[in-house]
Amino acid sequence: MPKDIVVHIPIDRSSEHIIDCAVSVATCFDAHLDGIACVYQLLNSVMAFEASAGAVAGVTEYDTGVELATAALDRFEIAARRAGIAHGVRTVSDSPYPASQTLAEASRLYDLNIVAQPDHAMPSPNDLLPEAVLFNSGRPMLMVPYIHVGPLKLERVLICWDGGRPAARAVHDAMPFLHKAKVIDVVAVNEGRSTVSEVSAAALIAHLARHDLSAVFQQLTADASDIHNAILSLAADKSSDLIVMGGYGHSRVREFILGGVTRGMFGSLTVPALISH
Repeated sequence: MPKDIVVHIPIDRSSEHIIDCAVSVATCFDAHLDGIACVYQLLNSVMAFEASAGAVAGVTEYDTGVELATAALDRFEIAARRAGIAHGVRTVSDSPYPASQTLAEASRLYDLNIVAQPDHAMPSPNDLLPEAVLFNSGRPMLMVPYIHVGPLKLERVLICWDGGRPAARAVHDAMPFLHKAKVIDVVAVNEGRSTVSEVSAAALIAHLARHDLSAVFQQLTADASDIHNAILSLAADKSSDLIVMGGYGHSRVREFILGGVTRGMFGSLTVPALISH
């Protein structure tokens, strides 16, 4: 059961949707909720002392960021107080890449991290954060689509299952959410091509049954490049409120590159998703 949750609040775009969602999750589980806002420094601090137009602009932009972060955290605190939940606030300030790593490290001591889906129509330094949290925090991540409105609903949950380690981790992490759901769907894409019966969708459904959870099997076929769209179409057809899925990546020297399906979901997400790695 998540008892210590953090929500990463973007300051350069609307934050009401993610605040409302985070507050509803904390209320659902009677959890403590911290709100963190990041002020990104786009110039080296030494440059701030140089008498150049660029440096002055950088300082002005930083001051604006501080004001935006303060306003966002004020909105968060108002919502948290209205809901009557224990909460705290924090601001982080650094250049984009170090800030994302600092936030990922801070996320390791929370039961759940809530982040906003990147909106590629409005690029932001905050877009680095979901990948950093997913691969470096060791904790589950709830990604809230930028089109989401209102609190998180848990009437119907869709589990994406391929038998992999991240998917298994996601199911484990999602157990508190699954016990709140009225209907659970398990979707396996192209499962007929797999020969690993020990981790089939049927085996997962039997495992859930031992946790007093009833699930309905949904099977899909799709081209590898279109799996994320097939899942999102099913979620729309079933009116799913939450997607549970593993987050896949390919390791390189110091970071991960998102796998194809995970990258597609990051870009096209229409339903809140609990993602674990």
